Amino acid sequence: MAAKLRVTDEGQTSPAQEIVKESQRVETVTTESGRSITIKKPGVLSQFRLIEMVGGDTAQNQVYMAMALPLFWVTEIDGEHVHPPQTKRELEALIQRVEEEGISAIVEGITDKFESPAEEQEEQAKNE
Repeated sequence: MAAKLRVTDEGQTSPAQEIVKESQRVETVTTESGRSITIKKPGVLSQFRLIEMVGGDTAQNQVYMAMALPLFWVTEIDGEHVHPPQTKRELEALIQRVEEEGISAIVEGITDKFESPAEEQEEQAKNE
């Protein structure tokens, strides 16, 4: 069976291109004290790694997980690259590094700058 080639008008992107573009999107948030934190939506594998890292009992603690998962969005702090935590000790070090105001800025940035497709579709439907 021959593959079909889909051609888009110049300036338009295909759904696949949009998905790739969204997966590579980064945003920067600024804390109250002026620190710059760059965030990027992590892949689903990061969530599985977090669960494995903290262990089953801690993974069932919804408050802990809700506080820890946003830290996996961090890619830079003040221009310095940040690797995703690989151990609980590294996660705790990142928590101390970003502090409470950093976590608040990260969560706010996720909420404000990374809408889910369902939210975008609802917003588009309201505007039509």
